[in-house]
Amino acid sequence: MKIENLCVKRLIGDVSGATTRGHKIAIKGGYVYQTFQGGYTLTPLGWSVVRKIENIIRDEMNAIDGQELLLPVVCSADLWRETGRYDSMDNIAKFKGRSGADYVICPTHEEVITDYARSVLTSYRQLPFMLYQIQTKFRDELRVRAGLLRTREFIMKDAYSFHETQEDLDKYYKRCFDAYYKLFKRCGLKNFVDVLASSGDMGGKYTHEFQLITDMGEDTLYLCDCGFRANKEVVDVDNAVCPKCGKVLNRVRGIEIGQVFQLGKFYADSMHLTYTDANGDEKTPIMGCYGIGVTRIMAAILEESSDDKGPVWNMETAPFAVHVIGLNGKDTRVLELAQNIYDDLIANGIETVLDNRDVHAGEKFADADLISAPIRLIVSEKNLDKNVIEVKYRVNDFDTEKLPSCFDIKNCILDVKSTIEKLLHK
Repeated sequence: MKIENLCVKRLIGDVSGATTRGHKIAIKGGYVYQTFQGGYTLTPLGWSVVRKIENIIRDEMNAIDGQELLLPVVCSADLWRETGRYDSMDNIAKFKGRSGADYVICPTHEEVITDYARSVLTSYRQLPFMLYQIQTKFRDELRVRAGLLRTREFIMKDAYSFHETQEDLDKYYKRCFDAYYKLFKRCGLKNFVDVLASSGDMGGKYTHEFQLITDMGEDTLYLCDCGFRANKEVVDVDNAVCPKCGKVLNRVRGIEIGQVFQLGKFYADSMHLTYTDANGDEKTPIMGCYGIGVTRIMAAILEESSDDKGPVWNMETAPFAVHVIGLNGKDTRVLELAQNIYDDLIANGIETVLDNRDVHAGEKFADADLISAPIRLIVSEKNLDKNVIEVKYRVNDFDTEKLPSCFDIKNCILDVKSTIEKLLHK
């Protein structure tokens, strides 16, 4: 992609209306565009990052035997009436079709997945299984905050597992729990923890949130050196004393990036989801639920890893792997070489952006910081005389100190490939 053809608007200076560093960077870098209050267009840059986060999630969900499907955004209100949540949840957007039927724009999909499961589950031999989707949600929230951190429309990964026994659910819960730690690290997040949490509207008694610890988070967390961690809904705030060791709890702020639930039998019982066990008896499966805010992960990365210049992605999440910059000068070979390197990288399947514009170097470098490719190749007259390409790095989860500061022109493509492998921790 040539930078002049990249259909995003990057901004210089401060951003009005943005309340956090990550929100400002998302707008300055042209990753999002606010279409309505609480609803954002993901630009080609933003969508590229989100797709890569989605693929990391798919990798880890497939690794724990997840089966991906896609449920509808809109469903019949009758499904929600079966569980009683149609009238009990206050953030559901409801509407009546021209035929007179009542519909729901799903804020979550427990009812819809349970309805699907009862169409296919008949025997204990099918259990356990886990179904997941990456889908748009809409919640009619009264307030929105900090760009993609709290919106009305967002992208979410929601997964649902079905089991014969509590013991089997416990085992799978741990598998998903561990997969969450792995995928968050692959996304480049660092300072996150799991905490005991309240299940809220979801039901179930056993749940954990995954929280990114940051001063601008809207959730209050209580942590103890002994390992106890919980959010404010499950802690006696008056005392704020650890229930395990009796010490005073440490209070911090956090951004919720995921949550796992043991739902039990509430949805299966309410919606009459059953199967036949080995003895021929009719039984109700036990359910688990596992959610991740996909667009919120992008926002969380921006909050944790951006600086005053722009975002700092890792190789797995960056919109481009390489940014080639040709610095203008009298020697026409510079821009020609930059174009040739770009063409070769594209031919080798490497996502690359080229900046051969007739603008000052400062403007090119400022835009490069906002796009934030992990590898930046700078082609200049000075380096051309040395038969090398200058290399700069911008990576949030890799110590680049020992990586080379220049590549030989003849071996540039091979050196780029090798460096990408290193930055992918392979």
